[in-house]
Amino acid sequence: MKPVVLHSVAASEIEDAAERYNGLQAGLGDEFEDKVEETLRLIARQPKAFSPYPGGYRKCYLGKRFSYSIFYREYDDHVWVAAVYHTSREPDAWKDRTPE
Repeated sequence: MKPVVLHSVAASEIEDAAERYNGLQAGLGDEFEDKVEETLRLIARQPKAFSPYPGGYRKCYLGKRFSYSIFYREYDDHVWVAAVYHTSREPDAWKDRTPE
């Protein structure tokens, strides 16, 4: 299992989405955060299990309930998450991010 490191903007994307979801329905943002955490644990255990994405990344879709994807890159000693991105947004706007 590799540690997962979030880009600071990716962490903000999670928080912002959770706030939006909680604004729509009480507790929905908490469910979103739980789903993200569950998915990050799975990525940490099996980083190669998800679809390759251009630029050396991989993409993991959170599912129908939450239209977000996690874009990440595996390194020897960790997994770096570049973005937690809503699927209706410009798909590659995050690609200029680099590990901090």
